[in-house]
Amino acid sequence: MSADRSAEGASFIARIAIWSARHRKAVALAWVLVVVVALGACTVVPANTNVEMEAPGESGKALKLFQERFGVQGQTAQEIVVFSHPSLTVDDPAYEKTVKGLMADLSGLLVEKTTVVGGTTVVSDKRIVTGTTSYYDIGAPREQSPFVAQNKTGGDVTFALVNLEGDLKEAVDNIDPVLDTVAAAEETSDGFQILIGGDASRSKQITAIVLEDFERALLLNLPITFLILILVFGAVAAASVPLALAFAAIITANGILAVVSQGYALEESYTEMVLLMGLATGIDYALFVITRYRRERRAGRSKEEALQVASGTSGKAVVFAGSTVVLAIGGMFLVDNVVFISLALASIVAVALAVIISVTLLPALIAMLGDNLDRLRIPFLDRETGEHGGIWGVITDQVLARPAIFATVTVVALLVVAAPLLTLNLGFNGARTDSNDVEAKKAVIAMEDNFTIGLLDPALVVVDAGQSRNIFAKDIQTRVDALEASVQADNQDAAAAGEHIPFGGPIATEINDAGNTEIVKIPINADTGEKKAIDAVNHLRHDLIPAAFKDSSAKVLVTGMTAVNIDFKNMIVSRTPFVFAFVLGLAFIILLVMFRSIVIAIKAIILNLLSVGAAYGVLVLVRSEERRVGKECRSRWSPYH
Repeated sequence: MSADRSAEGASFIARIAIWSARHRKAVALAWVLVVVVALGACTVVPANTNVEMEAPGESGKALKLFQERFGVQGQTAQEIVVFSHPSLTVDDPAYEKTVKGLMADLSGLLVEKTTVVGGTTVVSDKRIVTGTTSYYDIGAPREQSPFVAQNKTGGDVTFALVNLEGDLKEAVDNIDPVLDTVAAAEETSDGFQILIGGDASRSKQITAIVLEDFERALLLNLPITFLILILVFGAVAAASVPLALAFAAIITANGILAVVSQGYALEESYTEMVLLMGLATGIDYALFVITRYRRERRAGRSKEEALQVASGTSGKAVVFAGSTVVLAIGGMFLVDNVVFISLALASIVAVALAVIISVTLLPALIAMLGDNLDRLRIPFLDRETGEHGGIWGVITDQVLARPAIFATVTVVALLVVAAPLLTLNLGFNGARTDSNDVEAKKAVIAMEDNFTIGLLDPALVVVDAGQSRNIFAKDIQTRVDALEASVQADNQDAAAAGEHIPFGGPIATEINDAGNTEIVKIPINADTGEKKAIDAVNHLRHDLIPAAFKDSSAKVLVTGMTAVNIDFKNMIVSRTPFVFAFVLGLAFIILLVMFRSIVIAIKAIILNLLSVGAAYGVLVLVRSEERRVGKECRSRWSPYH
């Protein structure tokens, strides 16, 4: 009777926990069924990760116009094959035979395509490569590469362009035969080094490396996490419960999101977010409740009383913490980008499940195990902390004794660590920043050393003459010529001044079948994420194009990866204040309701801003160090080896 009355006077969270404890078998069985169904959903319902990435701003409008006018669906893919030989030049017949032979082999690659026509499955062959272009096709002269100048034996370097069938996703699926053909050609060649790199090969190799690294990290992380839990609890049984609950949350979240993705496609990295957030919150929340429960049991409370106190204190804190995290992550929806939305959904589902499990399944397991949580104790680890709570108690006492000094030192240190945030460069990294394990990077570096990296992702200038006009009109073509001339003039001025040459070559143009749109491909003489590339595209947009097309009725837009970088950054910068206002305002309200103190709410927000700023500062420092090490490694690579 006293236990019943105690439960009635407890908080809502505590009442849920007590109910779950009293119906522990039913609750545990229900969660087992939920996890099994979720696991089945993951197996039977493959997640839909075929997201449609839309570029923002001007680059998005230009890309959409390009796709409509040229009949291209999605992002097209192109690979660059770089040939080099220590003694042969491009004019040598053996060199020409090697290049032309590989291009012929690539052009003949086929893949089976399955289609359903009138209920009948038809299997046909489809080309993987739609076209190739090499030095021997265009016959254009080129300047002597640094490789030729450095190589005393008179060797030479050249490259070829390989256009792949379909959009980038289809190209990634079909890239393996292309890579295998290139590798076989290099192996059977007489002293040639043949490298291949491009969007499809980079995407394939980066994905494989990320998955491999993630699996390795997980295999290392789980034993370390389990060891830390054993150190915390001093008992194997107690350490096992948080891990089990975390995996229950992860499996269930993946099952739910697999179903959700059928209606709203999710970016494929959502699974990693579920794993990370599920492990972090699932273990963290369970740790709080179990620690408080064991402490109350050792203080002499009965099992039900200990569970009620633990759920009413630590359990309540878990619910508030999880709710705050879920609502704060909701701010990512304001960015209105499929990647951010996918990561936000994954995080919200994982955290919400971790909270629900901590107030339902966890009390049921605690009730089932009881004092068996302390089974399999580790000698010398399961010791009670002293009066002051161990090392953390000592630290707390020192801080409380000198609050002003510790507060000042800590705030200054956090501000110093956060300072690099001012140099944060938002956007997408280019190919040169890839891991050295990405084989395609070697081709990228070879292109940059011998020709220009801009051929990989040139700026695409879309000239729209309008539906009722002719792109061949003299006034439009004169302006296109003027744009090309101004680009060349800029390069000459930069070379004369000894400055970085902003644009590469050659400039290529293409006109659609309707004759109302022209594409001008201008290579940028820098990687897509570099400031030099961003400055060059901004110069195109704000200076060269307005000057060349002044008073023209033609509509001119610029797209390409660098342009997408610029527009993406502008979109993020413009929406970040709204995200911050949403998250901080919401956090302030929740803290105010929970603690009923304006001072505590404001203090908590300030401390969070300091810690987040410091975290970003560390990220910038780490990234800067990675770039420095990457440059050192690159400087040791010769153009041939």
